[in-house]
Amino acid sequence: MVNSAEQKFEFIVPETVVSSLMPCVLGNPEKDTRLMTLDFGYATAPTVHFFSQFTCTLYFAALIDSNIKKFNSDEYSHADKVRQFQNTLNIPVDAQIDIILFWDLFCYLDRSAISALLEALHPYVHRHSRAHSIGLLNNRYRLPALEYGLCDNSTLSQQPNDELKTKVYGHSRQQFNDSLDYFRVDKSCLLADGRVENVLLVK
Repeated sequence: MVNSAEQKFEFIVPETVVSSLMPCVLGNPEKDTRLMTLDFGYATAPTVHFFSQFTCTLYFAALIDSNIKKFNSDEYSHADKVRQFQNTLNIPVDAQIDIILFWDLFCYLDRSAISALLEALHPYVHRHSRAHSIGLLNNRYRLPALEYGLCDNSTLSQQPNDELKTKVYGHSRQQFNDSLDYFRVDKSCLLADGRVENVLLVK
């Protein structure tokens, strides 16, 4: 089952990049394993195709676009931002998410917005939930505007996202760790262009 505000199935062949850590997030599910997955990007064809081999419910939040800047506004209180994220995610109240694909979402949120997002997400996270995120090694690198997908358990798809025009927040590794609340960074590995992929586990 796919739950998405918008699906993107353009006839563009995306680039691929090997992910050393995605297998740690996905584990080794059997074909009949029931999975609940939350993808903060759009419903890309590779991701939908990959999860179609499992008994899987997919939720696509489609948050990684230029409208994301509203969550960083100083005009809203923390409680207001939590409600905004809750309304945007629109996840069923009884859902328990097994796999979370944040992609590079945290790079487009300030620390207060990250805190609000994780509070909104908390009811759907269980002790064995696993997450994947992408960030920058340090501020000397520039974050490419990309749309990510999942080709297989160790290969990501990526293609330019020309519509993504918003501020990038250069969180240091310590700031990022401190922002994760009930998550912790279990493993990190370098990707191309100064990007870092992370495995996040529940504390």
